[in-house]
Amino acid sequence: MENRINIPLSDLLAGVTKKVFSPLDFMGKGSLTERVLAFALGEEPPRDVPGCTREDWRRLAAGLQEVNAENARVVVLGGGTGLSNVVGGDSRRAGWKDRPFTGLKEIFPRLHSIVCVTDDGGSTGEMLKDFPLIALGDLRHVLLSSIRSLNLKQQYKLDDAAALDTAAALHAFFNFRFRTAPESAQHLWKESGVSPEMFPPSLARYLLDLVQRLLADERMEAALRRPQCLGNLLLAAAVYGKLPAFFRTTELAANQKRVQAAIMDGLADLSQAVGAGAQAVLPCTATPSQLQVLYANGVLVTGECKAGEARRGYPVERAMVRFADEPLLPDAVRQCIAEADIIILAPGSLYSSVIPILQVPGLADLIRKNENALKLLVANIWVQKGETDATREAPEKRFYVSDLIRAYGHNISGGIHGLFSHVLTLDLADIPGSALQNYILEKKEPIYIDSDKVRELGFEPVRACIFSR
Repeated sequence: MENRINIPLSDLLAGVTKKVFSPLDFMGKGSLTERVLAFALGEEPPRDVPGCTREDWRRLAAGLQEVNAENARVVVLGGGTGLSNVVGGDSRRAGWKDRPFTGLKEIFPRLHSIVCVTDDGGSTGEMLKDFPLIALGDLRHVLLSSIRSLNLKQQYKLDDAAALDTAAALHAFFNFRFRTAPESAQHLWKESGVSPEMFPPSLARYLLDLVQRLLADERMEAALRRPQCLGNLLLAAAVYGKLPAFFRTTELAANQKRVQAAIMDGLADLSQAVGAGAQAVLPCTATPSQLQVLYANGVLVTGECKAGEARRGYPVERAMVRFADEPLLPDAVRQCIAEADIIILAPGSLYSSVIPILQVPGLADLIRKNENALKLLVANIWVQKGETDATREAPEKRFYVSDLIRAYGHNISGGIHGLFSHVLTLDLADIPGSALQNYILEKKEPIYIDSDKVRELGFEPVRACIFSR
């Protein structure tokens, strides 16, 4: 038969027979990164791979598990629920107290969370009526999730069981909600179901002092008459403890720099006291701010809570942040990002989680300037009504990971260049059928991964079987 491409058949065969395979090529599917990740998460290696023994696989598994991450400096950015889940589990859930010491915080001791502060719903929204502060609810949420076993044991000389009991007591106390003003400190402790005796003595004294300040400071009186989450008020008490008592609310509103310094100092004190670490949780800015969402039909909604309930039936054109004053980017945030070895953009509500953080002037540029860090975007798994159920380019089509990336690029000054290099996504094939069924009953659908388009945008998709593991 005539060879029309004028290359000897022997040479053509040589081109496909000389390939050298790695043992990982015989494992699963996907890129090298995805195969190594699958192996690290427990996928069984193939048997009888030429040139690779069971002992080779065993040594690789041991090496992956024994990597020392103690000195890795990690920064995670996001909103309340998505960020807390990644850092240490959703601390608002009742079952969190049974396994509080999980998540990234236990792998990376030098972990810092940078939290979005545009939330204005629930107890946080009530507090914003009375305090010239940033939103405190997501800070409290992530703060609880950041409590580390080792910190509690070292600070308070506790054993494993006592550290677990202390975390459970903090969980109950900080998540306690009341609808009417507490009559006294004793009444507040009793109603919460928690007593000072449940904490190590020095931590108990700190919390007793916060509760006393909460009830004695006249500037907090109005907030106590509203339905509140106690943890938010304890954080506010820690902040107000850094401000002179003669500074009334109107004076504080006009003295933002002093208030912003008090926010950082009060949060650091509380973070240290509960075993999270002084700079484990940081606000993306100490300047009060509001989220604004512009829809494709020209309607502008101000306020994260209102935007979440808007359901305009139109895709989001743009999300913006309106600051009450010149935005302050805390020095601690600058330092953490500049020194980070790993930067993670956590999953969460697309327009009210990472995007508002990256709209704080200077913050996105700090991430871009850190050219040594591994930068990951953790893609959302499920479509969220009113946010990711329609795209600007084609409102009628389903939402893909590439659409998520484009939305980031459209809403962040300077685009997404240098903000992340890899996109961590969930392999839907690994989600148990029972979980899928529950989401279907809730009328939720997944955000699908379109790996080729993600690569065309310049990013490397990494699918992982993280759900079932």
